[in-house]
Amino acid sequence: MRTPNRAREFERTVKGELAVLYRVARRMGVSAEQAEDLVQITLVKAFQAWDSFDGRYLRSWLIRILRNERLMALRSEHSESSIEDTPDAELCDGPFWDEVSWKLEAERVLVELDRLPDIYQLAIQLIDVEQLTYEEAARVLEVPIGTVRSRLFRGREMLRNRLQGTSGTLEQVHS
Repeated sequence: MRTPNRAREFERTVKGELAVLYRVARRMGVSAEQAEDLVQITLVKAFQAWDSFDGRYLRSWLIRILRNERLMALRSEHSESSIEDTPDAELCDGPFWDEVSWKLEAERVLVELDRLPDIYQLAIQLIDVEQLTYEEAARVLEVPIGTVRSRLFRGREMLRNRLQGTSGTLEQVHS
């Protein structure tokens, strides 16, 4: 039975993860409005399962719910579109030209990141942007930690090659 205290505990616990969930949803190729809806659905599902949550790895648990909801939505739409990035640079504090320079560089990184295969994009997003541990990312992606490390290594290498001006395909990276 859910009590008001349980609802307040849930709200207090997940409140700090809302921005992360929204960013991850946006990286999955949805509009701002769809991202808000996806986060809301995720929170409803998480609240329904709150009594069974073991209290460990909150962020990865929530992102896994979000990912599963997005995948179910894609399947129900019978869409073969991939989960894609939509560039969404955030403002940074600091002098104007530093901010402009940062935005231009971030835009370039996001454009090149968007060109990577989905499995590498998501590994980089979870580890480098959302700062999940390898274990948390493995739980989200439902793959072994070694697979996360491999995808992250390959994704970073491909991204590095693209940013340096080479095509950086997977075959070229591992030749």
